[in-house]
Amino acid sequence: MMLDDETAALFKRAEKHPLHPDPPQTTLLDRAGVEAHLPQRDLLLLVDRVRLWEGGTIVAGYDLARAGEVFRGHFPGKPLFPGVLQIEAIGQAGVLLHLLGSPERIEAVTLTHVRAARFHRPVEPGEELVLMAQVIEDGLFFTVVGQCLQRGEICSAAAVSGLL
Repeated sequence: MMLDDETAALFKRAEKHPLHPDPPQTTLLDRAGVEAHLPQRDLLLLVDRVRLWEGGTIVAGYDLARAGEVFRGHFPGKPLFPGVLQIEAIGQAGVLLHLLGSPERIEAVTLTHVRAARFHRPVEPGEELVLMAQVIEDGLFFTVVGQCLQRGEICSAAAVSGLL
């Protein structure tokens, strides 16, 4: 699937540079606050906190200690956080950004396409997975462009689209 110019430019930027240069360490929204907006729950709620929500960008976090079972099975002896879960986490962060900024209550958001994804380095156990995302809206459709970072390094970038 081809990316439109705006999405392609944002995705290219997300592959190389953090979408927010200096993410704060504060917590604006904790896990209970995230659960008030997103339908996912353990084991598939991949956003624990929101650190920043401004100017069309969200910076969120996921405590990788919660992914113990995933790391035990993927892979024994060399645990890695699966790429598909990185894409899901980016999607959740983007949906949360959209929901936080929407003046009306939206009951359902459906992700329908993984439009692009790149994996630069593995996500290992420990520490927090930092999620950064921006949303491009087009009527009933939207595209989330985001990234997963660990220790300040970009591990993956993805563009996912959905229907509001």
